Amino acid sequence: DRFWTKTLATGGLPEPRVSYTWVPPGGRNLTACGESANDMSAFYCPADDTIYLGQQFAADLYQGVLRGLPGEGKAAGDFAVAYVLAHEYAHNLQQELGVFDNRVSKTARPFELQADCLAGTWAYSVYAEGALQPGDLEEATRAALAVGDFDVGNAQHHGTPTERRDALLAGFETGDPATCNRFIV
Repeated sequence: DRFWTKTLATGGLPEPRVSYTWVPPGGRNLTACGESANDMSAFYCPADDTIYLGQQFAADLYQGVLRGLPGEGKAAGDFAVAYVLAHEYAHNLQQELGVFDNRVSKTARPFELQADCLAGTWAYSVYAEGALQPGDLEEATRAALAVGDFDVGNAQHHGTPTERRDALLAGFETGDPATCNRFIV
């Protein structure tokens, strides 16, 4: 919140507004988006302006036990969870700034890659503050690789593992949110 509030204020934009719901293990929450959030959820619902993150999902990601995580058996860590939260936060920013528009793309891919890139700019801010710990960026890139998909014909295609990692790194390498505009044509 602090990073994006400062960044948006610099551009003369209003402070972001978003809520968080951490779904406990075994829990289920109704959302205004027509789907319920459970303990394995990680998504932003624009209808109620809330990020839903399942505590079990976060714990599994932290421990590196999610499907297909590179470096099997190696814990992903706290920064992998932070990356996922930053990615969902970026969807809130897309909504508030009027960037998200299903009419400009046949798939979710450009919006997902832009959200990864924006998460990378936030990660750079952590680095610039001197708060990035050794291995944190690797944790985030491994998580980005794990959440990529190859279902390119699906409207919900989020980007291949390599595309997701590269988008995250594009934001991190520049630290400039404007870099992320390239993903939305």
